[in-house]
Amino acid sequence: MTLLLVILFLAYSAFCWWIVFWDGAEVLEGWKAALVFDWAAAALTASELRFGTVVSWLVALILGLITYFSG
Repeated sequence: MTLLLVILFLAYSAFCWWIVFWDGAEVLEGWKAALVFDWAAAALTASELRFGTVVSWLVALILGLITYFSG
C-alpha cells in the first residue's frame, strides 16, 4: 500500500512538474483545463494554473508525509 502511494505521488509530481516548469500551463490553458481540472479552470490564465498547481502539490506533499509517517 505504501509503495502504491509513493508511485501515485511520483506520477502526480511529474504532472505538476510539467505544468509548473515546462509548457504544461500554456498547453492546458482554456477549455483543456476544464477537462483536466474542472469547468472553473477554463477561465484561468497560465500563471494562475501554475499557482494553483503549486498549492495543490504542496498540500499533497504535506498530506502524503503525514500519511507515510503516521504509521
